[in-house]
Order: sequence, then structure tokens, then C-alpha cells
Amino acid sequence: MKVVDYLDHDVAYLLGLIVGRGEMAIREENFYLVLPFRFVSPDLAGLDQFSGFVAGVAGQVMVRLQRLLGLHVGFDISDSQQEVRLTIRLPRDHLVVRNILLILAGNPHASPPHYSDLEVPRLIQEADADLKKEFLRGFADISGNIRPSNRDRTGFHRVYLDVLNSNWKLPVQICALLQDSLEIPVANILWGHPNLRDPQASDKHGGLREHQIRIYAHRFLPLGFYIDHKQQALKRLAEENHRLMEERRSRDPARRCPGYSARRSTKDPHPMEKSDRLPEPVRRHFDAYWEICAAMGCPYAQRALTQPSFPGGEDVEED
Repeated sequence: MKVVDYLDHDVAYLLGLIVGRGEMAIREENFYLVLPFRFVSPDLAGLDQFSGFVAGVAGQVMVRLQRLLGLHVGFDISDSQQEVRLTIRLPRDHLVVRNILLILAGNPHASPPHYSDLEVPRLIQEADADLKKEFLRGFADISGNIRPSNRDRTGFHRVYLDVLNSNWKLPVQICALLQDSLEIPVANILWGHPNLRDPQASDKHGGLREHQIRIYAHRFLPLGFYIDHKQQALKRLAEENHRLMEERRSRDPARRCPGYSARRSTKDPHPMEKSDRLPEPVRRHFDAYWEICAAMGCPYAQRALTQPSFPGGEDVEED
């Protein structure tokens, strides 16, 4: 029996949830997994209530995990933090636990990896398109948000997939899965680097925020969310994107990222750009998001560094 034999749509979805925000631990021979779902109000009529989001997590996510894991799924609501937390508790030697650790850590008896070390599992990278979609839907359900304030400078709406700042490998991997495997264009990645998140160097101690993978709403629609609350917001704003293109008779703003964009400007040096809080590959100055992509392994951006005339390069807004 191969590990791939244990991978189905439900497991792929669970892996997406874990890689997106999962916190794992082993205590007293029990395995614990906490999945926090943060409410980000879409600021749209009929969808701005936390209660609607709670119902979506309970109805779409918790029920699905209970079908997979039985009654080992706890449910907790924090009104003050606007967050829903699903807690999974299983015996350390449970088959599900061993499979999760084998897929994520390469060893069924390993300690659970820290969320900053989680990557897209090789098993998912080598899976078929349907399993990749389930993984990405899990990732999007727990880490994605869609709201009017995510729009670009020209008014087109975007989905943001947030990645915790401590994880610098994951954004490029998720980007590749979306674009290379599923042909869903990524507009750009706003990295949580001081040069990009605090370009005027106004905060000497800040700039280390979440990384944001940004995709135009109408191009994200074929993937979508399982949480109905998010999916309704996505559909509404995707329709606005289509209406904008018709009204302006403009081309689709969503094009496959060519790996880089022409530099629009140089960034001011930031006092934290060489901080030891950053991983070594990005512990330096950057002027554009794609330069960080290159440092973190994107082959398209790496090619652009050595071939300035790399075909397809366009100015890409980094707002």
C-alpha cells in the first residue's frame, strides 16, 4: 500500500487547511490540531455578520471533517476575536495522524512540523488536478478573504490568500500550484518584507506582515471557496469585475504572472531589511516583489534576473 492510496478529496482538503493555518502538537500521547478561521468582513450588504460566517464554517467545514474523522472535531467561537476554531484530538498512533505526519513530515512517527515549516506536500504537487483543487480550496477557506478593499488601483476586485510571515517558502509554492497546475493567474505577491510593506521606511520596527498572494476575483471563481459566506462575496465581486470590463471595454486585467514586472521605482532602504528575523535569502534590500520571488525559488523570476528582456514583462501594480 502506497501513501497515495490514502489521499482522496477529503484528505487533500484537510491538508490544505493544515498548511494554511494548522497548529499541531502532541501532548500525553494525543495528537492535537487547531484550525483557526478568522472572520474578515467583506463589507457587503447581507454578508457583514459574524454569525453568517460561523454558520458557513459549521455547515461546510466542520461537517465535512466529522465525516472524515468521526466525532473528534471540537467547535469553539470567539466573538471578541471574531474567530471560529476547530480542534481535532486523536490518539497519537491513530492511522489518520500517521498519514498526516507521513505526508507533511516524511515520517509517520515524526514530531508535528511547525506551521512556519509547512510546505505544499510533494504528494499534492504530483496529484491530479482535482486533488490539487481540493487542497487549494482548503487553503483558501482558512487563509483567504475577498472584500472591496482588496481591489487594485483600477477598481478590479481580488482575492487575498494570506501566508504567515514566518513561512517564506509557501507563497511561491502556492503560486506555482495555481498558475502552472490549474492555470489560475496570480496578479502578484505582496511579500511581508519591510521594503514592500513599509516602503517609506516610516516604521523602524515594522514591515514584517503576512504575505499576500493576490488573484483577481473572476479568475479565482473556478476554484472558489467551500465556505458559503466567502463564496457569496466572491461571486458578487467577480460579477463586478466582468461588468467593469464591459463598461470600460478593457482587456482582462488578470494575466499569468510572467515572473517579474518592470521596476516602477526604487524603494528606500529600510532599517529592518537585514534583520535576523528574516530568512537569510531575503535578508537584504529589494525594489520589487518579483525579486523576492526569485530569491525564494521562482524559476520565472530567477530567469528575469539574468535576462532583462525576458518576454512578457509588464508593469504590475504592487499596491
